[in-house]
Amino acid sequence: MLSRESAATAATKTIDLDLTDIISRIQIRFEGINNGHVQTDHPAKCITKVEVVDGSDVLMSLSGQQIQALDFYDTGKSRPYELDYRNDLPNQEVFNLNFGRKLYDAILALDPNKFKNPQLKISHNRALGGSAPDDAYLTVWADIFDEKVPAPIGWLMAKEFYSYTPTANAYHETDLPDDHILRQMLVQAMVAGYSFTDLVDELRLDENNLKRIPIDLNMFIYMCSVMKDYPFYEELISWWTPNVGTHNLYITPGEYTYLSLNPVGAATPYMASEGCGGRTTVYTASAQVFRTISKGYMPHGCLPVAFGDQQDPADWYDITKVKDLNLRLHHPGTVSGTAKIILQQLRKY
Repeated sequence: MLSRESAATAATKTIDLDLTDIISRIQIRFEGINNGHVQTDHPAKCITKVEVVDGSDVLMSLSGQQIQALDFYDTGKSRPYELDYRNDLPNQEVFNLNFGRKLYDAILALDPNKFKNPQLKISHNRALGGSAPDDAYLTVWADIFDEKVPAPIGWLMAKEFYSYTPTANAYHETDLPDDHILRQMLVQAMVAGYSFTDLVDELRLDENNLKRIPIDLNMFIYMCSVMKDYPFYEELISWWTPNVGTHNLYITPGEYTYLSLNPVGAATPYMASEGCGGRTTVYTASAQVFRTISKGYMPHGCLPVAFGDQQDPADWYDITKVKDLNLRLHHPGTVSGTAKIILQQLRKY
């Protein structure tokens, strides 16, 4: 779809989806070329928004971090490329837009022929992540059906539905849409160095003015109950600590993170590592190159709320039959941040 091209200047790249073949997945690769060793933030932040649109109709709309989190919860697989924060080396980030339950799902996929002028829009800014990159490149692929010609009934539409700044020690209520069947919802809340429960500590989902309450739980209890259904998010990271002291390391897992620090070359000691919210702090005794394995839960601070058997559309949450669906979150006020609600829905042709 797009051969590797320069993305050094912040912009929105628009690509016409003028294929006649049905699309199962779109893969976006962004390479930020580091200009130093000091990390500014996670490189997934370089992709600020990805949209699939048909005129004014938005078929998909997510940030880079949300795409990676949703891809993990869809597939159970971590991002394929390692993070690399070393000078003059590329941070290669992959973002998978999944239109079905799995790759080459014959029931759910994106059929460009059903739309008038479908387009892919990718907004990027190399300065937002990595180690102060001074150059960048963008590549896009489409995984399409070739000889097999399926007849999909629709596709999985995912959007950031709502974003807000919480009020400390208060509840925030959001009316959720009832236009399409709901497969899963992500609640994203992340501040570097803080736990998810420092931002959100209660979750309640209720129907028809509290007539029915599907979920009403303390967030820590809910997190413990759902995390067992998913594997660790695991990634390999190469980086360098330029001197003695404390150093930030930006990682994908947001909760219950674990680091295995492996020195490259002559080993010098490191003292400890700690932190959550997508950032850990490592204490080192001297300059050192590390190859690190990072493990943990909740990539990019996204908590999944899955409805029914995720492989069976008949078992998903048919909110079209619900008159009023309300999400209530409580914010303890431990730290200020932003809460975001991402919805993945079945949209039929």
